[in-house]
Amino acid sequence: TMPSGLGWLRTLDVYPKAEDHLKERTLGGGIISLVCVVLACTLLVTEWRQHRAVETIDRLDVDTTSKPNGKLAVNLDIYLPSLPCDELVTDVVDHSGLEQLSATSTLSKLRIDRHGVPMDIPRPIQWGEAIAPAFQQRKVLSLMDQARQHLHNTLLEIEHEEIHDGLSPEEHEEHKRELAEQAALLQGRLARLTEAAKEGEAQALTDAVEMTNAELTQMHEAVQKSQMYSQSQRSLVLSNLHMMGRNLLRLASLNDTAAMQKLHEALRIRLTILDDNVEGFVSSSDVERREKYKAVEELIDDIGNVSAVTHESAAAHMQSAVEEIKEALAILNKGVTGKVRLEAEEKLHVALHKLEGEMRGETPMSGDYCGSCYGAAEDSSKCCNTCADVVAEYAARKWGTPNLHTVEQCVREQRRRAETMEEGEGCNIYGTMQVARVTGSLNVAPTSSARSNAAGPRRNDVPPRLTPAEVAHFNVTHHIRRFSFGSDFPGQHNPLDGVWTHSPTGAAVARYFLKVVPTTYEFLGGRTVRTDQFSVTQYFKPLDSSMRMSPSISFTFEVTPLRVRKTERRGGSLFAFLTRAAATVGGFFAVAGMIDSFWYHSSKRLVKMQLNKQG
Repeated sequence: TMPSGLGWLRTLDVYPKAEDHLKERTLGGGIISLVCVVLACTLLVTEWRQHRAVETIDRLDVDTTSKPNGKLAVNLDIYLPSLPCDELVTDVVDHSGLEQLSATSTLSKLRIDRHGVPMDIPRPIQWGEAIAPAFQQRKVLSLMDQARQHLHNTLLEIEHEEIHDGLSPEEHEEHKRELAEQAALLQGRLARLTEAAKEGEAQALTDAVEMTNAELTQMHEAVQKSQMYSQSQRSLVLSNLHMMGRNLLRLASLNDTAAMQKLHEALRIRLTILDDNVEGFVSSSDVERREKYKAVEELIDDIGNVSAVTHESAAAHMQSAVEEIKEALAILNKGVTGKVRLEAEEKLHVALHKLEGEMRGETPMSGDYCGSCYGAAEDSSKCCNTCADVVAEYAARKWGTPNLHTVEQCVREQRRRAETMEEGEGCNIYGTMQVARVTGSLNVAPTSSARSNAAGPRRNDVPPRLTPAEVAHFNVTHHIRRFSFGSDFPGQHNPLDGVWTHSPTGAAVARYFLKVVPTTYEFLGGRTVRTDQFSVTQYFKPLDSSMRMSPSISFTFEVTPLRVRKTERRGGSLFAFLTRAAATVGGFFAVAGMIDSFWYHSSKRLVKMQLNKQG
């Protein structure tokens, strides 16, 4: 029953009800109802998923939020199967050619064998290297071979010369000083003679010639008395003085200006020869030996320049050895003779041989050699004869990894490896580094790409130039396992991930030009991630011996002034979902009702038609 006051609402009912005994349920209606419920539920779930789905809206605008001195995080993992770690240098250079110091110090490199198995512990990249250690060592060894060959040829040429042992080093220096004083007086007289000839005064010229002849006579007597020369050397010195005297006699009898100028030039040359004689360089082989000593000294200077770009501790050791060799050369360049010369030459030969052996990692070890563990071993008597032993002791004490450039065993083993090209050995470079948000490039090459640098381990030295033949085996085949900027975000795509680049000919230039786009990703919960995306184009060029280019792998990145904003949002509001759900369910049941009505009335009519035919 209903209150009498609300009876009028019955007239508004658009869903009139029939009595239960007037309702008829059919098989077709049941099937249609079942299908309708299944489809309606399916569409309802789909609508719910669409409502809960997260879509990303992209918006592009000018980047005004990045800091001028901001940093760009670079994540990389590059595998080079044909390049040993000691044959490459990794650096970051900006568009002006200046290196971003220590940017690569957070990266690591790992030695990998031909089967892809690590051969060592990861080691941090030394950002102060201007040339790869292996190439630097081969460069030094090549220069040392040349210096040793020069010295060997020099020693062979003087092996059968007469050695005069009559004087001690002190007596030799005293005789040299006396002869040098006489030579200086003679040179002064010749200068006065030249002035008299220019003035054209006959009497002055005659007086100058007589005075010069007197000085020549004194010089002749001094050479005769001096014991610093052997008999053959004294003959050569006296012969030079005799020729100077003959030129003076001819000069006094000439009136032709041109002829006098020629004689003056001849006297000047003879005086230069006399200066060499006083220094101890008498014969042509003596002078040639002096020139070869100078050539050896130039090569030693080159060795010093090349070693100056190595790690600070190694450079200090090399410079000390180079100074020791230069001391021996300085003694030889003084024109010493006899045992003093032989001892200096032997010292020079031993120093070169020792330094070359150290650079090759061939330092002889005694049978009872016991390498230091650098304080890591609990037992002070324990020996660490290999680099791995030192690293293991540090790991056992949980001290981390020692500075391998200061560990004697590690330096020796590295030099031994670097002497020869490691066939089948590769390198894995990986890590994250922070670079300035300016146009620049990350380079993997045998030498540094920086044109200059500030104060640091290289001490403003210019990297030595490598010849095409020296870098012909620099195989740039590489696999970029990962290369990205900043933090990851949902749906991120890095176009360089998984890229393989093969270099069948070995040396080549592989360049990647990256356009970096600052990106802001906003999550539904309000958290915001500031990161970067990039696009890339690639350039690859094989190199041969006729090209002046240096092989390298470089990633040049340029940051755009635009920023992409990605914002997460739901597919729609709750009211929109309820509206679509009601429309879907209502529409299905309405359509199902029409189908059921059509089915029911059609079947009734067919039954009637069959009964009429039978009647």
